[in-house]
Amino acid sequence: MSTRAQPLWQPPQPTPGVDNLPPLKLFNSLTNQKEPFVPEKGRHVEWYSCGPTVYDMSHMGHARSYISFDIMRRIFVDYFKFDVHYVMNITDIDDKIIKRARQGYLFDQYSSRASSLDEVRADVLEAVKRLESKASNETDPDKQAMHKRDLDKVQAALNSDNLKVLLTQSRDCLCDWLDSKLGSTVTDNAVFEDLPKQFEREYFVDMRALNILDPDRLVRVSEVVPEIIDYCQKIIDQGFAYESNGSVYFDTQKFSEADGHFYAKLVPAAYGNQKLLQEGEGDLSIGADRLREKRSQADFALWKASKPGEPAWKSPWGSGRPGWHIECSVMASKECGPVLDIHTGGVDLKFPHHDNELAQAEAYFGHSHWVRYFLHSGHLTISGCKMSKSLKNFITIREALAQHSPRKLRLAFLLHSWKDTLDYSDETMTLAASYERQFADFFYNVARAVEELQLSSESDSSVAEDFAGQVASFDDKIREALCDNLDTRRSLIICQEAIFAANNLLASSNGRTGGNVQLLQRLAVAVTRLLDVYGTVDVAGTEPGFKHKPLPDGFYGLEWRPATKELIRDLLQETKQFFTDCSPDLAPELASLPNQLIEALQKSGIKVKFGDDKPEVDDLPIEVASIDRQVTLAPLLRAIADARASVRLQARERKLKDVLAACDVMRDDRLSRLGVRLQDREGNLPAAVGFYPADLLAAERSERAEREANKAAEKAAKAAAKASLEDRGKQPAEQMFLGDTDKYSKFDERGMPTHDAQGKEVSKSALKKLQKLWDAQAKRHADWLKSNK
Repeated sequence: MSTRAQPLWQPPQPTPGVDNLPPLKLFNSLTNQKEPFVPEKGRHVEWYSCGPTVYDMSHMGHARSYISFDIMRRIFVDYFKFDVHYVMNITDIDDKIIKRARQGYLFDQYSSRASSLDEVRADVLEAVKRLESKASNETDPDKQAMHKRDLDKVQAALNSDNLKVLLTQSRDCLCDWLDSKLGSTVTDNAVFEDLPKQFEREYFVDMRALNILDPDRLVRVSEVVPEIIDYCQKIIDQGFAYESNGSVYFDTQKFSEADGHFYAKLVPAAYGNQKLLQEGEGDLSIGADRLREKRSQADFALWKASKPGEPAWKSPWGSGRPGWHIECSVMASKECGPVLDIHTGGVDLKFPHHDNELAQAEAYFGHSHWVRYFLHSGHLTISGCKMSKSLKNFITIREALAQHSPRKLRLAFLLHSWKDTLDYSDETMTLAASYERQFADFFYNVARAVEELQLSSESDSSVAEDFAGQVASFDDKIREALCDNLDTRRSLIICQEAIFAANNLLASSNGRTGGNVQLLQRLAVAVTRLLDVYGTVDVAGTEPGFKHKPLPDGFYGLEWRPATKELIRDLLQETKQFFTDCSPDLAPELASLPNQLIEALQKSGIKVKFGDDKPEVDDLPIEVASIDRQVTLAPLLRAIADARASVRLQARERKLKDVLAACDVMRDDRLSRLGVRLQDREGNLPAAVGFYPADLLAAERSERAEREANKAAEKAAKAAAKASLEDRGKQPAEQMFLGDTDKYSKFDERGMPTHDAQGKEVSKSALKKLQKLWDAQAKRHADWLKSNK
């Protein structure tokens, strides 16, 4: 079996009359190499993606697949302009769900009745015996380590006199024990329905928080049970499945021997691998009774006769439930038809799940090309270590989002090939943060250059030529990268190189971009468009799970926000408060500044009243809602920056420390909290001002506060050390050893020890050391006397 090789793959033929397909190549798991992508029907793509089995919270392993597939789907639709029908399933009938739901139900009942600490402790000890037996029979090192952690946790809980603590810490252990005793008594089907419904809701909360688009069609296993029964019956009729004791099994040998068919296309060497096959069958389906029902140990269940304590549906073979693998074959066939252009899933699903899917569907349809391109996302590791929900070693998506923004996580995924292992680590996220800053700074700097429009030819000609070359080749390089297996990592490196060239241009011209301002704009628009394709632009007002409406061409950076009455009012209010803070010292100079703000807003057609109370803003013109705030409010931001600059100049000339401090607060806090970054520049250059991603500004404030706290702590430590030295200097050297009676019993006229506590003379070497201490203290005391005269 180990010498089996993948069968020959036949590429689809292009649809006649469709000759403008991109030269896109995808790494196809059916050949383990890159293949030209050709859809079955012109530019229409039928795409099925394996969805979650909903029995627990989603973790970063799920994110590895679903963020990657979301990026790939967006590129297909928004970059290559394919017409994609994207279907995803929800597995809501499965051994894991049944077991978890049953255990949760039994534990809740047990907990509600538990009142005696001694009785619960006795039950926990019985549960520990079962866990110890499992651990002793386990051969997998990772699972052995997991069982040891569980046992240690329970053993610690047994020492507690708190019933709630004992129940909480022993939950997993008790759940397994209760299920082994009472699982067969659970007969209410609602128990098996409520759990997947709950975690399906939680799954979509997480996906939308990650800015992952909803599928075009969502299908649940529970909705297609009749179709699954019909599908199984047709495979039996085709001669590739058989009924046994109320279950239906796929005949892998008969399928493999049939002309035109091949079992285990994705992982040929895994054919017959019992460990993987049993994992695929599920925890509730690998008993000796199940194994005896099969003609061959390589066969797998299409339909499982239900045991007591399991949900059941009527079928021609008796009451039962679907096998895991048949579920996806049926849902994908029902929604996408007899041929899928693309099937995506995690690499860990290759065998047996996806290989069994292929065999079932090809047996059903009677051909050998149910999936044209099988695309598998790579593994995810946590700081180099394997991540697994079954091993209880995972990070939930919500835990990751508590540390990193959705945009930063997406950039981390973009910086890795979708098919390779991604290591979720500090290094990975630091790299993503670096790119995020580079993009944010680039858009900010280009906006400043365009606003100032300092047309000159001061920049170095070679730098300008390099930049022009980067811009001219940018689109072609990006297309080449994306046509090469959707290489988003290379595309971001191309962006980075172009941004470096832009930064060099800006640096060489001291902020004056000359005629290259149009090239800067062109690059910024192209980078914005690409990042928007990737789903990294946060567009205000977008309904979670859906693509935002098309935006006008422009470079709005990592966020698109229209101006709002609330934002304008807040900007004016903070500026007014700034004027108030400065008014005792600069009242005459401030008198004309509010009018400058009003005039700046009038340039954008916005009317305000700037009286004694809070500023009032009239309803905004309709067109303002469709324009990014950076464009609409640029005149206002410039007026605010100029007003502050005027105040700051006066304060410097007159050495008004309080006013200068107010200027710093305006820059670092008031404006920053409203999403505005203001940077003072040297020489005669005006301050740079513009909108900047709010989360990055919050990080800047946090970093600045940490630096200031560290500086204050360092200053306090130095002061404390100095005070400590001063206190030590108060004591004369003649007194420093006299209190050490536990060490010494006799002293000379200078207070130097002569005998230890036992009455023995102090050794010469010890006296030498003591003399050095005495001399040092004598010097400290002399210094203290001088400073306190």
